[in-house]
Amino acid sequence: MPLPEHELLTFAIGDIHGCFDKLVSLLAACDEIRGHRSAQFVLVGDYIDRGPQSREVMDFLVGSEGEQNRPFVCLQGNHEEMLLRAADMERTDQDLMNWWGNGGEQTLDSYGIDDPVDFPSEHLDWIRALPLMKIEHGRLFVHAGIRPAVPLASQSERDLLWIREPFLSSDLDHGLFIVHGHTPIRSRTPDLRANRLNLDTGACFGGPLTAAVFATSEAGPLMFVNDSGEISGPAALRH
Repeated sequence: MPLPEHELLTFAIGDIHGCFDKLVSLLAACDEIRGHRSAQFVLVGDYIDRGPQSREVMDFLVGSEGEQNRPFVCLQGNHEEMLLRAADMERTDQDLMNWWGNGGEQTLDSYGIDDPVDFPSEHLDWIRALPLMKIEHGRLFVHAGIRPAVPLASQSERDLLWIREPFLSSDLDHGLFIVHGHTPIRSRTPDLRANRLNLDTGACFGGPLTAAVFATSEAGPLMFVNDSGEISGPAALRH
């Protein structure tokens, strides 16, 4: 299945978690696929923690906001939310330990600091401004998922950032095709269901960093590509 010539392509990228080298390699693979076509990149959150290069990831994303040839839409993930709580001057000990114990220690090492209150203000401001979701062409991009059978306007921020069940096991038609991350997949390929797509292929746990390729004409993905340049999925044709 050849890629459409005159439609905007969307590359949705799963959880990065401080894996900057994989991000650079994946973006290069995406650029090869897109060729001369117009494209945007939607990142579903969790840019920091666990992996060794959170600072490099953040420097790159914060500095890429004005890029015309490769526009990014970055969503907030639960790890960004945990960091904001830990970096707040009114934080509790639990706020700090929750973040630190979920990969925050590696992020502090990457930044060369001992306390999240010392994070660059530019990076914290950027995280605070991140949207929780993006809707287009019959798709909802979100970090964790949604609560089934609840109207989108009534979804809680916690569900959008943290939910696993009952979302993951639901076969309900959500009205939109949900593209998400948050829950690492043991296999090297995304988890594609009739109503959703999980893109978290565990980059920080030794798995690949993966992107799904979408066009405007249909809600589902055309193909998948990972940071090794491997293409798979519904239309795994290099074109």
